[in-house]
Amino acid sequence: MRTPRFARLAVVALLAVALLPQAAMAATPTATPAPIPTFKLTCSLVVPNPLDPSAPNRANVCKWVAPVGATPAVYRVWRSVDAGKRILIKNVDPTATLRNADTNIKTGHTYHYFVTGVTAGVRVAKSNVANVYVVQAPQTLAFSCKLVTVGTATGVSCHWSATTRPAAIRYVLWRSVDGAARTNIYHPGIHGKRTFIDAAVVSGQSIRYAVVALNLQGRSVAYGSPVTVNLP
Repeated sequence: MRTPRFARLAVVALLAVALLPQAAMAATPTATPAPIPTFKLTCSLVVPNPLDPSAPNRANVCKWVAPVGATPAVYRVWRSVDAGKRILIKNVDPTATLRNADTNIKTGHTYHYFVTGVTAGVRVAKSNVANVYVVQAPQTLAFSCKLVTVGTATGVSCHWSATTRPAAIRYVLWRSVDGAARTNIYHPGIHGKRTFIDAAVVSGQSIRYAVVALNLQGRSVAYGSPVTVNLP
C-alpha cells in the first residue's frame, strides 16, 4: 500500500524541525582561547674568564625578561638535547635574577631551551626556544711572563705557544693592573709574533696577564692560564 503524498511531506517536515537545534548548535562557533603572553629568551655558551681563576666552568647561560600581561609564580626551565625529549631542569623564583646556567653540557651537542611561566599549575606565559651548540672546549696554551730589562728600565716579557684550533683568527693579550679592569694591550693575527714586551709598567705594580685565541665571532677557542708579575 502506497503512503499518501501529504503523509510523506509531513514526515519530512517533522524531521527537519527535529534537526534544527542540532544544526544550530553545529553552526555556533567555538570560542578561541586568548593566546598566553610570550617573552624573549636568549641563551649562549659562556667560557671561563682567563683573568678570573674563580670563574665557573663553561656553561650554557640563559636569560629572559618578565612577560607583559602575566605574573608567574615560578619559571620552569626546560631542556632537550639534540632530538631528545624535553625535560625540566630548573625552577626559578620570579623575584630572583631571571637567569639559568646549565653546566651539564658536552661538546658536540645542540641544546634547546624553553622557559614557561606557571601559576597554580597553569602555564600563563612562555618563551621562544633558544638553541646552543656546544663547540669544542678551549685549548690550553703554554703561557709565561717574566721581568726583563728594556734599556735601562724594567719591563715584562710574555710568550705563549701557538694554537692548533683552525677556527682561531687572532690572539689577544690582556693585562690587569692592581686588580683594575683588564685592558687589551696586544692583538696580533694568528700568524703574528707570539711574544710581547710590556714596557708600560711601574715599580710596585702587581700585573695579571692572560692570553686568548679568538674565532671570527670573538669567542675564545684557546687560552693561557693567567700569570701574575709583581714589579720590584
